[in-house]
Amino acid sequence: MFFILSKIFAFLIRPIIWVFLLLICALFFKKKRKKLLLYSVLTFWIFSNAFICDEVARLWEVEAKGIENITEKYDVGIVLGGMSEYDFNYKMLNFNEHADRLIFTEQLYYKGIIKKVLISGGSGILLYDKYREANAMKKHLINNGIAETDIIIENNSRNTKENAFFSAEILNRDFKNDDFLLITSANHMRRSLLCFEKAGIKVAVFPTDNTNSDRSFHLDYLLLPDSETFERWESIIHEWVGYIVYKITF
Repeated sequence: MFFILSKIFAFLIRPIIWVFLLLICALFFKKKRKKLLLYSVLTFWIFSNAFICDEVARLWEVEAKGIENITEKYDVGIVLGGMSEYDFNYKMLNFNEHADRLIFTEQLYYKGIIKKVLISGGSGILLYDKYREANAMKKHLINNGIAETDIIIENNSRNTKENAFFSAEILNRDFKNDDFLLITSANHMRRSLLCFEKAGIKVAVFPTDNTNSDRSFHLDYLLLPDSETFERWESIIHEWVGYIVYKITF
């Protein structure tokens, strides 16, 4: 039930939906039309402004760590899913904007920083679970030269909470008292770290796909709307809501 409700709620926290609903309300409430249209324009501008979004993202994200700055070694690198989908017609993986999670996992492995890779990810799709991401990522890593014996998969989780608790079962059974490195996107790290703490697993963190630390002050960046920014805001708000819900319900 929690999984179903989370998918419904994820639809309602999209800023583009808020703009759409305000415009719909403006059609039906003539007396408040001007205010509703003003609210629509303001909401649209705020959530399409890349500068505002970047500043908020930097405050929320866990700060990046360059691989060259890591001096410790870890027995297991835990990489969380949510970075790909599978095209069954063409029989190929399609990676998304979070593919850095896997790219850096490979680098960490080849540099000897992590000895083994635990991939956690089942299917996060509500009505279709044929694709299990951890299985596909394992094949990808093997094709890229990582030894099959160094890859562990957890392919039943559907959300971050399950990522943590299902991974904890494997780690407590096979790697008790070892050192772990959690690898996921910078904006997803706070919620992930909370879940692993609640699951009783102590981890170091390696955030990926951070917002660029270099600031730009071009007028188009500061003032003009950007369509992709809506999606970034959706991701940030999703993380905020998820963090609060997990904080309350754990």
